[in-house]
Amino acid sequence: MMKLKTVWTVFFLSIVSLLLFQSVWLSETYKLKKKEIQESVDYQFAESVEEELKGRLKKSSLEGEGMQIMDDNAARAKMEYQQGEIFEVGGNDVLETGIFQYILHFSKYPFRFYDLDSVFQNKLTFSGVPLAYLLTYKDSTGTILEQTGNLSSSRMGKAFRTGTLLIVDGKRVQAIVDISTAVIFKRMAWLLAASFLMLAIILVCVICQAKTVFTQYKLNQLREDFTNALTHDMKTPLGTINNVLSLFRDGSLENNPKMRENFGKTAMEQVSSLLRLVEKILTIAKMEEGKLTLERTPVDLPGIIGELKNRFSLSGGKQVAILTSVELGGRMAYLDKTLIKDAIANLMENAIKYSGDPVKIKLDCYIENNHLFIRVRDNGLGIPEKDKQKIFEKFERGAAAGRKEAKGFGLGLNYVKRVTEAHGGIVVLYSKEKGGSEFTMVLPLADSEP
Repeated sequence: MMKLKTVWTVFFLSIVSLLLFQSVWLSETYKLKKKEIQESVDYQFAESVEEELKGRLKKSSLEGEGMQIMDDNAARAKMEYQQGEIFEVGGNDVLETGIFQYILHFSKYPFRFYDLDSVFQNKLTFSGVPLAYLLTYKDSTGTILEQTGNLSSSRMGKAFRTGTLLIVDGKRVQAIVDISTAVIFKRMAWLLAASFLMLAIILVCVICQAKTVFTQYKLNQLREDFTNALTHDMKTPLGTINNVLSLFRDGSLENNPKMRENFGKTAMEQVSSLLRLVEKILTIAKMEEGKLTLERTPVDLPGIIGELKNRFSLSGGKQVAILTSVELGGRMAYLDKTLIKDAIANLMENAIKYSGDPVKIKLDCYIENNHLFIRVRDNGLGIPEKDKQKIFEKFERGAAAGRKEAKGFGLGLNYVKRVTEAHGGIVVLYSKEKGGSEFTMVLPLADSEP
């Protein structure tokens, strides 16, 4: 299984590569679409000049056979065609000027600039996206004779300029069209929508795949941590039980009743510890499946707290001082005795496990605003801010199984949280790193057994 850092690196590079590819593709598509629009405008402008000429031909008495704009290859042999200047539109050679413009000009049907403007404007409008433009009519020296359009001077520098088309006597017309980024993107609307939809789908797939990898990594890590916890925390009690049973089997303790009693008691304590662990796991599983039924009965909280105080005050290896306070005002709490007792025991066990030496624990139990408060405060290591939420997750402490102070399966606080919630309450945590921790179980108080 690759390291988590490698997984994050691969995931990040995948996202960056995908976005980079999308950016390059959009950039090239943008350039192609821009070129396509420019060619279309160039073509429309040439058609407009041609239509303006056709309009004058229809009005004149010169229209007839031999007086038509020639766009056929057979017309290339004619002298008039060869004398005129030509340009290409859609791959066809079209007569730009020559005998037609010349005859019309001197037959009282001269070039009408504003007719050209009207034709060109209509073509741009019918193209789907009206464009701002400027038409210019210049003489052979470049002096502007006429110009019209709605293109602002601020956009002139960035606008597209069509080829200049000869009319007569060196006079030429040209169109300057503002093909803005917004116009290009509007022409690309469906393409952009499909592109971003595809990008979103790919991103979702990549994220889901990454999530699967991270989940698999977490499960793999959890399995390893749980195995380590199982090895360390179950090996000792099972080994103790095995050794005691071996002594009983060999008869080594038959002549020493006191030692036999002590060893038997030790073995029973280890068995009880393992049974509590199994019962805790089963209880959590039932809670997760919603199959746990609380057995609420009147609970002797002072008796339970006194019993737990005696048990944990004798914890081996550390000096433990436990101060308790129970103030119930004569009221009786109806709770599931086994679950509540085990939950309080988990809080006290954690207080000892994650504290230095000596250990000081304050256990309070009181009623306020018709709620039962069970509070366990210690002088331990405290909990970092970033860990305050996840410590209630199942097996969370298992991730720290390698630390001396964190042995266990990481079920304790998850058990406390689930037991409290099963009673309709909440767990409140106050902790400061290296300043101890305070866990409070807040339970709604019932006056009678449900």
